[in-house]
Amino acid sequence: MKNIPFVLPSIKEQRAIASYISQITEHIDQAIAQQQKMIDLLNERKQIIIQKAVTKGLDPNVEMKDSGDEVIGRIPNQWEIARFKNVAYVKANLVHPNLYLNFPQISPDNIEKNTGKLFGVKTVEECGIISDNHLFHKGQIIYSKIRPTLNKVTLAPYEGLCSADMYPIETTMNNKYLLYYMLSNSFVSQVSFYVMDRVKMPKINRDELGQILVTIPPSAEQKKIVDFIESKLAVISNAVAKCFNITALLQERKQIIINDVVTGKIKVSE
Repeated sequence: MKNIPFVLPSIKEQRAIASYISQITEHIDQAIAQQQKMIDLLNERKQIIIQKAVTKGLDPNVEMKDSGDEVIGRIPNQWEIARFKNVAYVKANLVHPNLYLNFPQISPDNIEKNTGKLFGVKTVEECGIISDNHLFHKGQIIYSKIRPTLNKVTLAPYEGLCSADMYPIETTMNNKYLLYYMLSNSFVSQVSFYVMDRVKMPKINRDELGQILVTIPPSAEQKKIVDFIESKLAVISNAVAKCFNITALLQERKQIIINDVVTGKIKVSE
């Protein structure tokens, strides 16, 4: 650190520079905060769209009936309610990682909470996996049983391995519909009931997962609901991406201003 050179203006000018930077960056920080607020509102809107679609359907005029569960509330007349274990099951398939070194490996850290988005996926070899993992297949739902209220669930876009702390799940329903149901507040609220007293490392086991109630529209309607949700989420995701881009530009602008002022490229009056 002692060997790093830096510009050293007078104390008076240092104070002027610090005051100038504080004023300018305060406005930029406020603009960044506004973008983050917009992102939060958009993500909240996603949850509202999913929740309404998987519990109320798409027809606002349809006759409704009591689901028998206060978390889910009223559902369309033609829909059914079933336990998770009756429409889906965990496809446990533990394998030794040495035989699958080039396969992608998914852990809970690779799934964004509440969105199902995958990121930062590496191969089994790159991750240095040494313990047995589940072999999963394209189209299966991958669900983290660790800290389940974070709601880390995704649809496998390929074959690979996932942590033993996750469940590969197959279903007799439309797999995308079940994915969106698992992303809904109705699902997460039920999961919370089972793990609320497990403070250190909350987990949900297979038997508990099997007891979760699931809404079941007719097959054709499941597909329509999936298409509707995906079209709405695509628009929101584009808006979120724009907010992130604006935030990045603001952060870059902030850094440029600080750099230019402290190196004398922008002259600040004392």
